[in-house]
Amino acid sequence: MNGRRLTGVLWTLKWFFIVCLLVLCVDMLYVLWPYPGEARGVAAFKANLTAEAELIGRLADERSWAIILALADGIYEVVFVWTGMDEFMRRAVDPTPLSPLNETMRRFVLGNWVFLETAATGLQLFALRLGVLLLTLPIFLVTAIAAAADGIITWYLRRTGAGRESGFIYHRTKRGLALSILALWLVYLVPPVPLDPRWVTPPFVLVFGIAVRVSVAYFKKYL
Repeated sequence: MNGRRLTGVLWTLKWFFIVCLLVLCVDMLYVLWPYPGEARGVAAFKANLTAEAELIGRLADERSWAIILALADGIYEVVFVWTGMDEFMRRAVDPTPLSPLNETMRRFVLGNWVFLETAATGLQLFALRLGVLLLTLPIFLVTAIAAAADGIITWYLRRTGAGRESGFIYHRTKRGLALSILALWLVYLVPPVPLDPRWVTPPFVLVFGIAVRVSVAYFKKYL
């Protein structure tokens, strides 16, 4: 092992996989952990999914909502339908006698029903939020272009003047670009309670823009 740090696509895939596992763990904790005096369980989790879906449906226009639903349905189909788990869950609640092998599978599904139903509900909420983030990409792109344009002006003034060279600032803010996206994933994708994207995404767009501006401004003076 050479100990090299993952970067680029591999870094993104690694942390996306970690976030997915964290989402599943938090969803299970939310459903199974006993909270005195508060409604919990799969029913409450499904109510959270319904509430957030209704909120996003009100905020999005018809075309955007169709894109979000298509992405959410596609992710659910790949994970649950293609694997046959959705079919097994449907057949498990059907009292029709099955073959011995399928009866064993039915007992397994019924014995782990809470976990499977929580995973299915959590996946739908996760996919719904991924669709929202997908539609915010143009906002990040416009912000990056505006911030980079302002940063280029500062970079040019440093190059033509006596501006200070700082590789430390450049590399730290460059890393901040990726960390701002990771922080957005953690804050928006992980919580199992309804969230309003109008309050979640703008701060991260601002942080992302600042990071782009500073990293471009402190790019090395001479190429």
